[in-house]
Amino acid sequence: MVRLGSPGVADDPGRPVESVGLALPAAGWTEVVVEVAPRFQALVIGPGLGTGAPTDTAIRDTVARVDLPAVVDGDALTALGDDVVAVVRGRSSATVLTPHDGELARLTGAHPGPDRLAVVRRLADDTGAVVLSKGPSTVIAGPDGHVRIVTVGDARLATAGTGDVLSGIVGALLARDLPPLEAAAAGAWLHARAGALGPARGLVASDLLDHLPAALAEVAG
Repeated sequence: MVRLGSPGVADDPGRPVESVGLALPAAGWTEVVVEVAPRFQALVIGPGLGTGAPTDTAIRDTVARVDLPAVVDGDALTALGDDVVAVVRGRSSATVLTPHDGELARLTGAHPGPDRLAVVRRLADDTGAVVLSKGPSTVIAGPDGHVRIVTVGDARLATAGTGDVLSGIVGALLARDLPPLEAAAAGAWLHARAGALGPARGLVASDLLDHLPAALAEVAG
């Protein structure tokens, strides 16, 4: 079961029918998430949350306090910013950070430059998290120095919302007890393969959901 919470949104008409709504107040929603967290196996936080001082504080508190494997994406990466090491290092459960280059720059203080692999490995070492750096080649690094690189994606995966789908896939794999490096790498490959099975032009994020079962079937077969 997936619970989908949008702070301050009582009933989201765009919520997928496969998910169950989680009512969150516009402010102070960390306490609600912490209370329900023991019922679940993974947390995905960030997509569409927005930014601003109260939201940033709630995001940092939630990441720090929820004792579940977590995927931190989108606005949650912006909220962590320079505090990423302090917040993520203090967690007792696995963390996967999923930045694109702009978010990677906000986390590290500088654009990754030509040696993105070195930057991603350094961030993984500093934070103790798995870092999945989205790009033409997706680089996934663990805090132990192990690296996976996914090269099967293409420019269609730069469409708005596709990164949110990737976060959901990785979160689902974490919930199935995959180790974080393997969950991130497998999620990135499945995400890219679903994109390759989609339309050559005009692909949107929801197309990935339609083709994900076929990508999974290829692995199972």
